[in-house]
Amino acid sequence: MPMDWLNSGIPLGRWWGINVRLHFTFLIGAYILATSYSNLGLGLTYVAGLYVCILLHEFGHALAARWCDGEATDILLWPLGGLAFVRPAWSPTAHLITTVAGPFVTFVLWLFFWGLATLMRHWVLSLGGNLTGLYLFVLGLKSLNLWLLMFNLIPAFPMDGGRILRDTIWHWTSAETATRIAVRVSHVIAAAGAVFAIYSQNWWLLVFPLFILAQSAHEQQVVAFEVGGSYQFSLRERLRRGRRQRAFRRDIRGLQREGMVTPFHRCAICGVTEHDASQMEFRVCTECSDGREYCEQHLDSHVHV
Repeated sequence: MPMDWLNSGIPLGRWWGINVRLHFTFLIGAYILATSYSNLGLGLTYVAGLYVCILLHEFGHALAARWCDGEATDILLWPLGGLAFVRPAWSPTAHLITTVAGPFVTFVLWLFFWGLATLMRHWVLSLGGNLTGLYLFVLGLKSLNLWLLMFNLIPAFPMDGGRILRDTIWHWTSAETATRIAVRVSHVIAAAGAVFAIYSQNWWLLVFPLFILAQSAHEQQVVAFEVGGSYQFSLRERLRRGRRQRAFRRDIRGLQREGMVTPFHRCAICGVTEHDASQMEFRVCTECSDGREYCEQHLDSHVHV
């Protein structure tokens, strides 16, 4: 997808070096979705919670791409969800990790809201309904995240399920062949969706198969462009590097703790340190040959060595 499309977005900020924007059509779509609820205020609250969850889903993709030695520059929120502009290292494992990270975040969010709703059910009963509104909001986000998870795992482009299918097949064949197979599966699902839309006479559902067809063609163009990628990715080496980084940070923290315990200044006569007298000043005697340090009391009264 061309990056110029982002220029029409409303900037929301920059987190972890990633620009977050709202597409100009987002506000229209959000308002239409909010008005589908009986209460507009409640609808806007649900929409806000939904898109925060979508944003976290996209951050899952973006941060996983960086962990896989790739790039992640922008996230765009638009009426149909979110788009993370990422470029993982040219490796099936790197692409698979980047793709799975988004649904994994949604799965964790669903577990969180499911657990919170389970706890709140007892609170609502014991408090006589004082938490009913909040409880319904948590229930709503639980259902929305489950729906998002199931929808994203449909094995068709541009959903994550289509990319998971492609990236899995890619481990045993070329990226082009894996993409061709995944695109054919996407076309079958799009055809089934079109038949269902016509049979049910729900013409709005035709948008779904058309969207799949358009994005499938786009995915083939992206792979054709990316196939010349030169940088690789090794999961084993990335895990080893992570262990080395954690060991390095652990050693640094140990040295910092040791530095806090070990005094930096010590009088050569009485042995007092800055830990013993925090207001004490220490000076190095310029007439001593070995550069000894003395406290204020002994700076002028010691014997030069």
